[in-house]
Amino acid sequence: MLVVLLATSLLVVPPFSVDAADDLDACLRQAPVQSPPPINWGEGVPQMWSSTPPVPRDTVRAYLSQVRAARACFRTLDPSRVERPYLGNIMRTFQVETALLAALRRFADAFETFEDARSYLNAAPNIPSAEGTRTGWIRALHQDQGFLHFRIGNLSASITHYSTALRKTSEHEVGLRVTHLLDVGLLHQYTQDYQSARRYYTRARRLAREHDRTSEEHPSEWARLLYLQANLLLEETLNTEFDRASLRRARDLARKGRSLATSSDRRIDLALALSESLGYLGSFDRAYALNAEVRRYAQARDDAQLRAFALLKLGVLHMQTERWTEAKSVLNTSLAIAERMGNLDQQRRIRRGLGRLHELQQNWATAEDQYRAGVAVIKRYRESLTATQWASTAFAQWRDVHRGLVRTLLAQNQPRAALAALDRTRARYLRDLRTRNRVATQLSPATRARFDSLGRALTDVRNRLGTDSLSDATEAALRARKASLMANRQRVLRLDSARTPRPSVDEIAASIAQQDRTLVSYFLDDPWPVYDRPPRSAAFVLTGDTLQAVALPGLSQDSIRAHVNTISSLFADRQASRSISAMHFDLRPLRALHDHLYAPVAAHLPDGQPLTVIPDGPMFHVPFSMLATAAPGGRYDHEQARFVLHERPTALDLSASLATDTSATRGDAASSSSDLAAFGVSSFDPLRPPPPSLPSSRADTTAASSLSLPPLPGVRSEINALDRLFDDAKTFLDEQATEPAFAAASQEADVLHLASHALVSPSSSLRNAFLLHPDSSSDGLLFLHELQTRDRALPLAVLSGCNTARGTLRGGEGMAGLQYAFRIMGAQSTVSNLWPTADRSSVALMESFYKNLRAGQPKDQALRQAKLTYMENHPDNLSPFFWASAVLYGSPRPLQMNASDGSSLRTWGPVALALLVVLLGWSLVRFRSQLGLTASQQ
Repeated sequence: MLVVLLATSLLVVPPFSVDAADDLDACLRQAPVQSPPPINWGEGVPQMWSSTPPVPRDTVRAYLSQVRAARACFRTLDPSRVERPYLGNIMRTFQVETALLAALRRFADAFETFEDARSYLNAAPNIPSAEGTRTGWIRALHQDQGFLHFRIGNLSASITHYSTALRKTSEHEVGLRVTHLLDVGLLHQYTQDYQSARRYYTRARRLAREHDRTSEEHPSEWARLLYLQANLLLEETLNTEFDRASLRRARDLARKGRSLATSSDRRIDLALALSESLGYLGSFDRAYALNAEVRRYAQARDDAQLRAFALLKLGVLHMQTERWTEAKSVLNTSLAIAERMGNLDQQRRIRRGLGRLHELQQNWATAEDQYRAGVAVIKRYRESLTATQWASTAFAQWRDVHRGLVRTLLAQNQPRAALAALDRTRARYLRDLRTRNRVATQLSPATRARFDSLGRALTDVRNRLGTDSLSDATEAALRARKASLMANRQRVLRLDSARTPRPSVDEIAASIAQQDRTLVSYFLDDPWPVYDRPPRSAAFVLTGDTLQAVALPGLSQDSIRAHVNTISSLFADRQASRSISAMHFDLRPLRALHDHLYAPVAAHLPDGQPLTVIPDGPMFHVPFSMLATAAPGGRYDHEQARFVLHERPTALDLSASLATDTSATRGDAASSSSDLAAFGVSSFDPLRPPPPSLPSSRADTTAASSLSLPPLPGVRSEINALDRLFDDAKTFLDEQATEPAFAAASQEADVLHLASHALVSPSSSLRNAFLLHPDSSSDGLLFLHELQTRDRALPLAVLSGCNTARGTLRGGEGMAGLQYAFRIMGAQSTVSNLWPTADRSSVALMESFYKNLRAGQPKDQALRQAKLTYMENHPDNLSPFFWASAVLYGSPRPLQMNASDGSSLRTWGPVALALLVVLLGWSLVRFRSQLGLTASQQ
């Protein structure tokens, strides 16, 4: 696990000679170059946020006034009378001021100062400066701002600034470029975008080798690189798919890095990584010896945090070797240290370890108690977050505590409590983002500052309540204060009690009954093989009056993932969509997935009743309606195959509680008619450069590269079909489909249809983008965060581009792609694609889908019927590749949509209709003869 997080280097100000004017010397005496600040960028800033800051806060405030006075002094100088360069000193005052403001938790002021510093530098002041000062300070400011975003939890913004720092680093500063590549890779690792992290680490290694930066000449640089690569392999293997080859590679990297490390701290980091990898590979004696070395080092340095972490890893080793008593003892010691330090993340990890310990011994009630204590720790941590942090809270790293609680409740035959616990692990990030959006768009800066202040006060009260030496009167006063602070926070956010809590299982069941549906929420266990624990997977089948936990014996996320990857090369390799073979979907894994996932619950489902499915893990990659119920003709005989599609309509959602959102949507059939706005782009010339706001989407992108995007000829047919179907549709094609047109139309429309290419950012859903047409006022890149100004719900968003349902798979959240981003922005339902679609099949499916919506069908039924119609009309394209890609998330309820004038034919009398048919037939024959058209010969 990571101990050292990010390396932050400060720009060094060159020394000055003594021949300057007295005025400059007077300014320098106040400036950081001669009067060192009490806090600089680095670990000192977050240390100031603790209950025992290393420097008195009054000292920081006093120096803040001094550094501002120094800058004011510099700016009064006449540059024409000063020979010595001093621009770097002015920029240094900005840098120090941002660090001081951050140390005082005045984050908004710090970010404003960053912007002031860049604005000042971009104004190109005519001030003497050393060579490289301007470009160097641009880089340093982005690096420091990225570090602050990282420390307060906003990982996507941190990636943006570190990536900018990388781009602003001169090609000649190879060591600094290597450092920034590692920084950006580490940030991607924190977002669990392991693929991008690996690419950045590989680029750093390649860059070092290309410039002959050998491990002998640069041992510290290589030690950090090898440590990060080893740590990535450990984390990825244990969080995704257990792989002993990766563990052996991590062991070798850690061993080599340890031989290169020049600092004791780095050597200890690598010792822990090596110990962990050796333990998982069964080399317990050496793993124990290395762990003991780390504990001796922590004891000698009086480093309580490192000692607690090493004891946690020692407890894991004891569990692997079944030394249950020793494991319990060291984990409890580690927990006591973490509680004394107030380290909530360590407490969460240790509670998880204690829960697993008792789970392995089948002490279910004790394991439940430990997991519940871990859940309480997570709740305390989340409630201490400031409003700006919510958007990047990595709940995926915490959900294993909740999932442990689900397992123990299932083992004790408590399905209702287990489903409630499972639902609390899902769509947490989405709900946080929705709340963050409300905070960002509705609260004034002063109100947001008050909200953050209340959060800090609440944390302090909770910490005091955690002590044992309180009198009854003091404890009562603190609890009253806690209740008052929580109530004030709720009032600030304008979240009444009816909106805040998740619905109960009974409330979810009532909503499902009202919709005449059944809900199935899957729990796919993912046990670590090192613990030799069998998986405890289950499917919760919820109807209006029943709840059953159906056991799925032997099923794990790894086993499902193995079946998914063999459906087609499309699922194993994201670049395989260009291959013809990718279209051939193997029915064997689709049948196996049916047998493992659908068949066990089918007996509990009423025939034909619509189904809402809450997938888990790798299930998100596969449309549920595509599972094969029968494949009598062989692995590629799609003509005789039958699918869940043939049995019932299906809709997907991210959590069971989100399914209750469908009970009262703005655009249901009982409401007024829904307006449709459709945007399509069919041609993408000239080629655009990669958007600078998506630096994380492609690790190998350079400033001079460009995106080559193929044309989409079917988009024109798709948009024209919508124009024909709905007389009040607002359609925008190619040059008309601009960002200003979208901004205006999207505020009024109830249904948004977008047909174009899409760009997906692995680090942040809100940085995903649709490509519209550029115009004089916009670049044509519609970022999803630009939809935050929409002040009302969106009943339906249809995202007709390729891969619009795909994205980085995040635990409890599904895939963080474009459909996920639209759900964040308030879309009650989305239709999106899981893989690159065939152009003609997409047009046919969309036209049929909208016809069915116009006829009043629920969305899931409309999509199902569109797919069945496609299969009936295209017998040569029966592979699921052509028809299964589109999936519905969210509300299945129907929409009332106005048809075009042609639909009024149904109201004509029989005679008038017959006359019209005759007239049309005569006209067609006449026009055919005039154009030289002939009928087909039979």
